[in-house]
Amino acid sequence: MELFSDRPAMAAAALTRLAAADAEAGGRLAGRLQVYLSDLIVRNGPAIMEQLAIELARQHLASLERLAAATGWPAARYLDDVELAAAMDERRDTETEM
Repeated sequence: MELFSDRPAMAAAALTRLAAADAEAGGRLAGRLQVYLSDLIVRNGPAIMEQLAIELARQHLASLERLAAATGWPAARYLDDVELAAAMDERRDTETEM
């Protein structure tokens, strides 16, 4: 029997809620994210991760478009900010490893 959270859209929403809870807890709940993803893979096979990634990207874009509409700024500006923040995090991680 398929669980409701096995659908990529619902799994993406559940994963986002877990990430939000993890952020509020200061990163102490990261294990819950891993358990959730592992459980999805066990129940649905590894292909679910591809579907989940696509759905997360779609939901993320939809959120950025709603934010852009509310603020009057283009969604591309928010995408630029996200990419810049990711690049900065990657650079910090690289510098820490050295």
